[in-house]
Amino acid sequence: MTWERTAGATSAAPPQRVWDVLLDGRRWSLWSHGVEWMTVEGPLEPATVLTMKPKRAPQTAFRIEAAVPQRLLALVVTFGPVAAMRLRWELAPADGGTAIAQTVGIGGPLAGLLLRRAAERIANAMPGNLERLAARATDPAPGPA
Repeated sequence: MTWERTAGATSAAPPQRVWDVLLDGRRWSLWSHGVEWMTVEGPLEPATVLTMKPKRAPQTAFRIEAAVPQRLLALVVTFGPVAAMRLRWELAPADGGTAIAQTVGIGGPLAGLLLRRAAERIANAMPGNLERLAARATDPAPGPA
């Protein structure tokens, strides 16, 4: 099964500022209400582990598939050969600010059974999360985590 959803938002902030907020894992809960925190466990490059702590769920270790500063962060978590979930954020300059797109996708023979409900929850939350990310990036002095 393959399933994918994408949402978008626009921020008045430049791509560098949106990127900085996206990578500030201590404050993810301020814009991504389903996540308590996120941390990158090494250099921001493919194969590095990125750990995310969803609310009411155990922390999850994603692997970075791609990272292009100010443009792209792509993550994957796999369940053996039977299922995978991918998260992707893309940033692009747009009218003095930044266009932000987020995609969630699942694939593999048991993806529907293992991951569909979680992926749908993520997809349903993406528009609001991206609006909060966009707004947070315009805040010149974000408050404490």
